Amino acid sequence: MDYMTKRLLIFGIFLFSVLGNVIAQSKPEKKKEKYSYSLYTKVYQKRLVENSKKVKDIVLLKLADSYYYIADYKNAAIIYDTLNIRVKNGSGFIIKPEVNFRHGHSLRAIGKEEEAKIKLAAFFDKSGEKAVKKSSRKYELKNLQALFANLKDSINLDTYSDFAPAFYKQGLIFSSDRDTGNLHRYRHSGTNNDFLDLYQMESDEDSLQIITKLNFLGNGFTTREAESTSIKVDESTTTFTRDGKTMYFTATNFEDGDHIKDKNNIVRLKIYKAVLTPEGWKISDDSWYRNQNGDKAFNTDSHSFSNPALSPDDSKLYFASDMPGTKGLSDIFFISINENGVYDSVKNLGDSINTPFRDTFPFISADGFLYFSSDGLKGNGRLDVFSIKLNDEGMPIGNPENLGEPINSEQDDFTFIYNSDENYGFFASNRERAGEYKDDNIYAFTDDCIKAKTLSGYVYDRSTELPLAGATVYIINDKNEIIATTITNAKGSYTVPIDRGINNFVRASMEGYTKTEEYLEIDPCQLREVDLHLEPNCVSYDTDLAKLLGLDPTIFFDFDKSEIKSDYQDELDIIVTAMKIYPSLRIQVNSHTDVRGDNKTYNQPLSERRAEATVNYIVSNGIDKSRLKFKGYGETKPVNECVDGVSCSKAKHQENRRSEFIILCEEGEKCCY
Repeated sequence: MDYMTKRLLIFGIFLFSVLGNVIAQSKPEKKKEKYSYSLYTKVYQKRLVENSKKVKDIVLLKLADSYYYIADYKNAAIIYDTLNIRVKNGSGFIIKPEVNFRHGHSLRAIGKEEEAKIKLAAFFDKSGEKAVKKSSRKYELKNLQALFANLKDSINLDTYSDFAPAFYKQGLIFSSDRDTGNLHRYRHSGTNNDFLDLYQMESDEDSLQIITKLNFLGNGFTTREAESTSIKVDESTTTFTRDGKTMYFTATNFEDGDHIKDKNNIVRLKIYKAVLTPEGWKISDDSWYRNQNGDKAFNTDSHSFSNPALSPDDSKLYFASDMPGTKGLSDIFFISINENGVYDSVKNLGDSINTPFRDTFPFISADGFLYFSSDGLKGNGRLDVFSIKLNDEGMPIGNPENLGEPINSEQDDFTFIYNSDENYGFFASNRERAGEYKDDNIYAFTDDCIKAKTLSGYVYDRSTELPLAGATVYIINDKNEIIATTITNAKGSYTVPIDRGINNFVRASMEGYTKTEEYLEIDPCQLREVDLHLEPNCVSYDTDLAKLLGLDPTIFFDFDKSEIKSDYQDELDIIVTAMKIYPSLRIQVNSHTDVRGDNKTYNQPLSERRAEATVNYIVSNGIDKSRLKFKGYGETKPVNECVDGVSCSKAKHQENRRSEFIILCEEGEKCCY
């Protein structure tokens, strides 16, 4: 469904109508870096000496790391020091904890013990801080079928939003905008998205877990009113009393067949109460009857009230709101309920959990912990899930604890529920799946995870992306001691013992390649493979020199132009530096165009002029022309989807207006530099 409408229901505090605008989420791109350490170090060391201001911070880091991996600790320490000076002077570059580890051991290797202690202490402080912020309980994600073996229908559907799970009977109730199979699908005005409805996962007569829409009667939203009015209502986030006969849930403010708006013409959210088939009704026991106007004890038309959660003894109702007394965009409150169903005054849960931002989605487990989501507390990404102990009065004790990975991700993680007696639960997230960021899905977890004793993965040649047999893989502790080692098999894979309760580095090495490693933080339950890519000391035919040198982007041209853009002369100067250092280095410049224009009469000649212009620039800087070739390919080799007949942005078209710098070795020969 559309981003803003979905988030309206999730956060319960945005000041927008449910009939609002569509706002698309951006999807982060991941780039793969390629460069050869031996060639890289010589080229950038020369550039650093000649004009240090033109060497970027990220290049300094790669240069320092390259010296570290080839055990040139003296130069590594010098470059790490240079980078740190830049950062102290306000360059804005972020130095990660593992960089301090390499810096510290470089200093220690050259006898600068006191300076080494400072850097290593910085590493341990940062890595320790991250470990402390994660919960002492460890979680493992589970496939939903692992907990519901007879699940016939899918809880998560692609292109639909599925979230807000709640325990009910032996299954779940959740919210979704999925297609119900009705002849007329309810859609938001001005959009093409379904309204949110509540769905129940229950067992049928054949003991299969099936999914059906929750049935409301009387003044309900889903049946009778849906048939009698064009006004539709979203339903979300539910909580149930212990006997399962009373439900509180979130819905858009609705009364007598119409939306209710505040003085600013905004439709707010309310918490409604429903009972399961009132006594005397001669109907199915599976239908719900809700109160008409929400509960006036705390609901008002001027503010939003959402995401209800009952305490285990049904004596308190927690919820999120932007009501008066809210400290941020939304706070978490609770109201006491006595035996006669009468409410006490509303209480704010206070500064220990409520921030100036969004604090929402409360859930209280049987063992007395409040779980909630916040983007105002320190976390992994946007909304993260936190927990905190509650006292007998229902107020938080101490400070909240971040549940850490895999519960929390770089995206939104919310509507967390937990069965503390059986150690499993569910939550929703819009995290990356199969390389893409999609709508909300429901995830299952247990907190009795398998504590893996091994680490596995593959080692690859970075230039060819082929697996390497016979590479050595080491596990190194934070004292820089080798604690385990193995050799990759014929398929390039490895399995090596590892203690996940300590900080580790996994390192790969092989003759003819530069070592590489990856830092692994303390995480006893993280089940993953680590693939390592080794940089060859020699390069193969058809290798792009620009990629080896980490140039990003390669040389671009303006539309309809063949002149070298001033923005990219620095990159070309790096190519020139490499050719000066290595007199035997020969390259072919391949230039390309985008698809606009006829290829034969326009684009092909233009690409040839671009290739020639690139070569002429290199020659003008002192490189013999006999070491250079050039070729134009017109529009025939695009790097993206922008081919004839496809509409693309200017930025996408520019990606194809480029030059490449192919190292000229004989076919099958290795060029070593």
